[in-house]
Amino acid sequence: MKPFLSAIVFALAAAIGGCRNPFAPDQSVVLGVTQLDAPATISTGSPLTVVLTVVTGGCKSFDHIEVQRQAASASLTAWGRDGAKGRKDIMCPDNIVYEPHSYRFEPPFQSPFTVTVDRGRLSPLIATVQVQ
Repeated sequence: MKPFLSAIVFALAAAIGGCRNPFAPDQSVVLGVTQLDAPATISTGSPLTVVLTVVTGGCKSFDHIEVQRQAASASLTAWGRDGAKGRKDIMCPDNIVYEPHSYRFEPPFQSPFTVTVDRGRLSPLIATVQVQ
């Protein structure tokens, strides 16, 4: 019985240790995107791959691309983490990094298919792809 209880205690401790601190500041931020690359046309039934040039550096790092998709359009947002957000004891390097990150959409698509990238306070980037 002792080995069984020890295994349960160890598993619980490992699970708790892997969780995020609920009292830590939320460091999620919408990252800047300087460019959206998408083909002008794709063939019917083909996937569509777009590339976002995401701005990171300093204490900011890329986390994921959030996608909201409809039949004729999609909206993308680049999310990251800012290690200095909510903390005063951090000094960030003074560098800017432009990272390409791609996202692949699977068919079907209505034509034209519009891809919009949310950039927070800046105007969105928009690409229109014809499906032929």
